[in-house]
Amino acid sequence: MKKTAIISTALCLSLLAAGCTSNEPTQGTEPSATTETSVTTEAETSSETTTEPAKAEHQVTVEEVVLLSSKEGAFEYKSVVPKIIVDGKEATEINEALSNYIQQAYPLEMDGDHASGMATRLAWGVKDNIISIVIYASETFTDYFNYDVFNYDLDTLKGADDSAVIQCFGMTDEDFFSKTKDAVKDYCTKFQYDTEKSLAAVNYEKTTPFITPDGNLGVAASIVYPEDSQFSGDSTRCFDLSTKDVFSIKG
Repeated sequence: MKKTAIISTALCLSLLAAGCTSNEPTQGTEPSATTETSVTTEAETSSETTTEPAKAEHQVTVEEVVLLSSKEGAFEYKSVVPKIIVDGKEATEINEALSNYIQQAYPLEMDGDHASGMATRLAWGVKDNIISIVIYASETFTDYFNYDVFNYDLDTLKGADDSAVIQCFGMTDEDFFSKTKDAVKDYCTKFQYDTEKSLAAVNYEKTTPFITPDGNLGVAASIVYPEDSQFSGDSTRCFDLSTKDVFSIKG
């Protein structure tokens, strides 16, 4: 089982499952200047709550708990953590672990009238006995952003291995890697990334499967910049493998 970061508590280490991280500029930078500021400092539960029955035996609800919110002009920055409820009971240990992880890895604070740090958005999907939580974190004053993926077994409420996610779709590892390579190759060719190195990174060390909100198989894969790029190394892209389209969290 893979982890994207070292968590300071034993609880997080035992629960956080497979993850991925991205460092890539977004399309344009949001201005930091504000004409209006509205701040929420007490935790509140978003009204945007969805319920999705799993195909097995579980009823799953994920609520978005807003820890801090700052509306600045046309933009709103939120620190959001998930509250997972399985069969009417809160998955307390998972929720605490994810909340601790998000607050430590992506802190959002108020700097005067402005939010400073990392805003977060969430997506989730369920298939059979697996739930996937996808975290998108973006810095409020730069183009930096990250993706993290965590998979959990709904029967045990413990972290799920990559192979367990693949098995939900009746695939072998070879099938999964083949579809991932197709998506990565198309993307690298279209946007002129290093196709050869990106394809070489398609393995379970650099690649994490997940379930999309539509119940499709998604993947977080490492994309390598070309040598003549202004950026170096790699970044993570998420794809819906049913369409090979880039998967993103709108908000």
